[in-house]
Amino acid sequence: MSFLFPTLLTIGLPLIAVPILIHLINLRRQQRIRWAAMQFLMESQRRNRRWIFLKQLLLLLARMSVIAVLVLMLAHLVLRNEWLSLLGRGTTHHLVLLDDSYSMSDRWNETTALNEGKRAVQAIVDQAAQQSDTQLITLMRFSEAARLSATVQPKILAERINDSFRSRLESLLAGWEPSETDVGPADALKAIPRLPLGDNDQSLIVYLISDFRARQFSSATEIRKLLTDLKDKEHVAQTHLVRCVREARPNLAIKSLKPESGVRAAGVEMWMSVTVANYGDAPARGVTVQLQQDGDALPALVLDDIPPRDEISHKFRVQFAGTGAHWLDASLPADAVATDNHRYYACDLPAARPVLIIDGSPDGRGGHQLSLALAPGGNTHTGWQPHIEQPAFLADPNRLNQQAAVCLIDVPHLNDDELAALESYVQNGGGVAFFVGANIDRAFYNDRLYKNGSGLFPAPLKLPTQLLDRSGESTPDVEVTQHPLFQVLAGRRNGFLPLLTVDYFYALQEGWQPPTDGSAKVIASLRNNAPLVLESKFGKGHVITQLTKLSSAETPLGRWTNWSLNPAFPVLANELVSYLAASHDADPLLNIGDDLVVTAEEGKYEPRFRFMLPAQPTASKSTAGESASGDHASSGGKRAAASVSRPEIAIEATAANHQLTAKLENLSTSGVYEVQLQPTNGPIERRDFAVNPPTGEGDLALTSPPDLARQLAGVDYQMHDASDMSLDSQQLAGFQMSDALLGGLIVLLLLEQTLAYLASYHIKPLRSSTK
Repeated sequence: MSFLFPTLLTIGLPLIAVPILIHLINLRRQQRIRWAAMQFLMESQRRNRRWIFLKQLLLLLARMSVIAVLVLMLAHLVLRNEWLSLLGRGTTHHLVLLDDSYSMSDRWNETTALNEGKRAVQAIVDQAAQQSDTQLITLMRFSEAARLSATVQPKILAERINDSFRSRLESLLAGWEPSETDVGPADALKAIPRLPLGDNDQSLIVYLISDFRARQFSSATEIRKLLTDLKDKEHVAQTHLVRCVREARPNLAIKSLKPESGVRAAGVEMWMSVTVANYGDAPARGVTVQLQQDGDALPALVLDDIPPRDEISHKFRVQFAGTGAHWLDASLPADAVATDNHRYYACDLPAARPVLIIDGSPDGRGGHQLSLALAPGGNTHTGWQPHIEQPAFLADPNRLNQQAAVCLIDVPHLNDDELAALESYVQNGGGVAFFVGANIDRAFYNDRLYKNGSGLFPAPLKLPTQLLDRSGESTPDVEVTQHPLFQVLAGRRNGFLPLLTVDYFYALQEGWQPPTDGSAKVIASLRNNAPLVLESKFGKGHVITQLTKLSSAETPLGRWTNWSLNPAFPVLANELVSYLAASHDADPLLNIGDDLVVTAEEGKYEPRFRFMLPAQPTASKSTAGESASGDHASSGGKRAAASVSRPEIAIEATAANHQLTAKLENLSTSGVYEVQLQPTNGPIERRDFAVNPPTGEGDLALTSPPDLARQLAGVDYQMHDASDMSLDSQQLAGFQMSDALLGGLIVLLLLEQTLAYLASYHIKPLRSSTK
């Protein structure tokens, strides 16, 4: 015997004493009054005393029984005795939630955590099949719960357990492999109310089969609430937690593989950074990272020792030859979990990236010097393609959005459409640099660009100011911070910094201070502590402002600076443009579960796009998605050699707004995806996309049973080990007595009314006699 809501039982059963209490209170309210005529009535009562007492006792018991049955019905009494199936429903529904996140690929002694979980599922089904009552099962993987909807349901939903099902289950479980998701127990439990489980009168038993990692249960407030709500709202009779792993193993994972700031163009060296995490409790020594670039092996990286529960980043250089699609794969040696041993990067490189320069000075010398620093010509290929234009160029958003960065040199003012387009460009991740000089319109910069701190410009300008000459002092005119732009000027013995001279600069209005939210800050200042270079954020983009001229040309005030004549200027110019272009040139980041969306200009390409999925490392994995809009299950990561077949999905693109769009939904495999587009004229165009698994799932630290009990305090559950999964037969059978109790309640209410009538005094109606 058990109850779905034992709290109601605890509160309700004492209410059985209410009729007795009412009876005792009524006795205290009676008064004894002597009356001679009552002697005849007293004599009659003595003769019928036993019969009256029996009727009143039966009435009291009937009223107490009504309350007791009502409480039992509300508490959902479940009887385990088999013969009571005549009164109850006799249906037990097993709801099994199986963790298939990639931490369940944890391997030891020729088994994995998922294999242990599948054995537990088989044990539950085998024991349930031995019961004589109706046994149903719903089996849902965590990855299925993440995308559960009205049209997407578990493969096994409320199926009857019999020999046919057991045979089919065995083959189904054999084909299941760990997913590459990080879906946790909370997401699986949230999906239960969305399942069409049927009649609430069935006895529902929930099994949570997982590895119970510490990252998910270090603070299990949400899980505890979900389990409590299932008990109260979904009428869950029992909750079983099945642990698949008993020992935590060390594991290394590549957390990121990304480019550093710098130009991304064909034939130009670029810096990459790889970050490796050590999830073990001992230092990781001698860690090597294997690299593959477009299918060719690169020299391996040897990392420094990684402390326990820590991570390190390592920078290295790569160079992609040729324009178009390229990819990079970083991998670790095999360990407990294979999924997080790979990280992928893909890019599409042009021959050079355009940089827009607008020079408003009369001689245009600053724009020429900057352009020469970015593209000196000859055998030097920097990857930048600077071009000098008039401010009207900004008014064309299509051309503006193609620019890697924008530099405004001594520009007096901008028209409304030019300013609006520039603001939109930076808002969406573009970068712009301002170099102010004697030619600018100070009122325009303060009113339209600064706009009391809400515009592109970081600070309000005052007047051009002379930096007083201090001959004989050794202090350089310029002091820089530890900012990426000034790496070439870093170091106490750097010889470039003393060569920088500033004679005139634009002072800021008194009282201006960098905002406390960090939206603007000073990254270089003069020896009088006046700001010289500022960095500010505007939307997703960055703004760099230099409060002095770029060129060394003479002005009515004299020469402002020798900035462009410094030997370090070409490096500074390239660092500046690289920094500004970093957010605008960001490659698309795709993770497991995302949609891969490819667009192309309508009319220039055929509408049929071919999606080449990552190659399969073994034959045991599925090779293609179920459909173009469903799961795309394949495994492995690096692009296969030309002789290896790759799964392929062809999708018809839809046309809208002069664009063709094709979508590959719910990516389920990490690796490099190749999309082939056929232009109406010319050879096939290839685009590469890197898809990576979520980070953190490779942390294999466990939650101990005592910690789990503390986190789930107040939740009624039973803990099991998957390797020894056994259930009492009484736990697998149950008959809800709700219908039987309702029928009994109706009978008791009728009986109570009958007894109340018989136990009360009624005056017989007088019959009139006719003479």
